[in-house]
Amino acid sequence: MMCLLPRSCVTLLLMISVCPLTAQYQNIRVGEPINPGEPQEPSIVMNPNNTNLILVGSNTDNYYYSTNAGLTWQNGILSSSFGAIGDPCVLVDETDNYYYFHLVPDLSRVVCQKSTSLGNSWSNGTFTGVNGTKENDKEWATIDRGNGMIYLTWAQFDVHGSPSPLDSSEIRLSRSTDRGLSWSTPAIISDKKGDAAAGNYSDHAPMPAIGLHHEVYVAWMGPEGLMFDKSTDDGLTWLDNDVNVSGSHIRWLLFNIPGVSISPGFPIMNCDLSLGTNRGSIYICWTDQQSGTDDTDVWLVKSTNGGVTWSSRIRVNDDPPGRHQFFAWMTVDQTNGYLYFVFYDRRNHSSTATDVFMALSTDGGTTFSNFMVSESPFTPSQSDYLGHYIGVSAHSNIVRPVWTRIDNHFPSLWTAIIDSTPTVSLSSRPYIPSDFLLAHNFPNPFNSSTTIRYAIPQSSNVVIKVFDILGREIDILKNEEQTAAAYEITWHAKDIPSGIYFYQLRAGSFVETKKLLLMR
Repeated sequence: MMCLLPRSCVTLLLMISVCPLTAQYQNIRVGEPINPGEPQEPSIVMNPNNTNLILVGSNTDNYYYSTNAGLTWQNGILSSSFGAIGDPCVLVDETDNYYYFHLVPDLSRVVCQKSTSLGNSWSNGTFTGVNGTKENDKEWATIDRGNGMIYLTWAQFDVHGSPSPLDSSEIRLSRSTDRGLSWSTPAIISDKKGDAAAGNYSDHAPMPAIGLHHEVYVAWMGPEGLMFDKSTDDGLTWLDNDVNVSGSHIRWLLFNIPGVSISPGFPIMNCDLSLGTNRGSIYICWTDQQSGTDDTDVWLVKSTNGGVTWSSRIRVNDDPPGRHQFFAWMTVDQTNGYLYFVFYDRRNHSSTATDVFMALSTDGGTTFSNFMVSESPFTPSQSDYLGHYIGVSAHSNIVRPVWTRIDNHFPSLWTAIIDSTPTVSLSSRPYIPSDFLLAHNFPNPFNSSTTIRYAIPQSSNVVIKVFDILGREIDILKNEEQTAAAYEITWHAKDIPSGIYFYQLRAGSFVETKKLLLMR
């Protein structure tokens, strides 16, 4: 048994407030320069089952992996008979399968390659998205760690970049029920087509996420603004009408940041699946120049009712006006609900010198602490290509951003070691849940052991039992007094046959039961 969430971020906040403009985190090179165009556009995933294992993908066909939490890295070149041309997205499922999604040279399809060995070897890949001569761009995927379902989204164009009013774009989604071996017929998610110019009035840059009860959420930029759709039946059907989150058009694709040829403000979406106080909240961040052409900012909106209504935009960067923050990415630490953002930042410079900053919110996007993570700035020029995005992954207060920097016109990839190891001794109040909660076990289905998370808002006698489908008691996992906190416990299903079982939490007057599936 381990208490999940009593760790406080007070130490980190104190470190930030003492010296907000000085990086205090060790920087480590992930990838050496390859040529003037590689590597860039890094995607990163940390394995929640073992945070020492980290995978990074980058343009156009590169991958990097670490087995010691990012302190050292190995690398390889992705190979597929379909080809690989970039827009990497890397993920890991609950059974330690790794996935690398990417485009192909003729943009005819989206490919998924799979590794069971942290990238030591990769499958040739499977694909979806083929639709005559139509072209695909900016794919992204998500995995439901409760059932292993994979959802893959992309923007499809009649002709990518076409100025013709006869050509259009739309958002599509395909799902895999067999861990990437095959893909469903793509569904059209966007109600209104955009133009095909691959710019501010196209349907572009979709991002999927999973909700508390296996809902599938998709956000994207459309001609009318920041759009949102959802499915409550595993991606089979969608809302009758897309939700316009922003209410008006957003100029998210920027061409006027000095030293940067193009700066997309992609919508990055996550849902809080933790047992924290903001459980179930949906967050979308992006960048634009609503504050002025000399002031690019990072923005956040959130929904606490499943995407029905959304907050007004919230500014994430906390610097004075007149500086640029761009290429923002966001993740949620699913052990506590903390929000982590990473972005390029010029608050310290009047030139094109560029730092890398992060922002942290421990209260569901109400307040933010900004802190620098790069040890030194870099100065890109208009002829350099930074790619279109950077990334961040976090689990149990272990945080790894990844970014591109340019030196002498050559890009390289970097990370920073941001851990919860305290450097200042402070007394702090543990996290206290506001409600009793019993989460879905993970993984589910499982073949030997599975983890159950729960939270109690007050000291209670906690009883957790497992029953078979006939209601017979199979195992007692917990029967003791526990203080208010969030916890997790692992059930090792030894000498128990495959089948459907139920686990039940009793704490005070609270009783809740959920189903799990054991598959040998």
